[in-house]
Amino acid sequence: FSVIATAQQGVGHSDGKLSLNTQALIFEPFNQAFALGPYHINRTDIVKTELCHGKGGGFIPQATQGIMVTTADSKSYQFLLAEPEQWLALLQPKDSN
Repeated sequence: FSVIATAQQGVGHSDGKLSLNTQALIFEPFNQAFALGPYHINRTDIVKTELCHGKGGGFIPQATQGIMVTTADSKSYQFLLAEPEQWLALLQPKDSN
């Protein structure tokens, strides 16, 4: 599963491809020299996922929706993308029963 997304950290942002497989969430920036990322986040390291909004200038909320992923080491990653609710559902841990 993959989509075009924007990684955002403070005032910095980078367009790229966000993909999800059974083991990891992966962000590959289009501009490797300037970009945030690439990120390879193991699914087992993800402790929280939630909806978020893009921020102009790093602090002014915008209408663009996305997801924020928090890992076990307290790092947070924001990705602005289409259909964020679908991504939240995909990132939920699978029931092992």
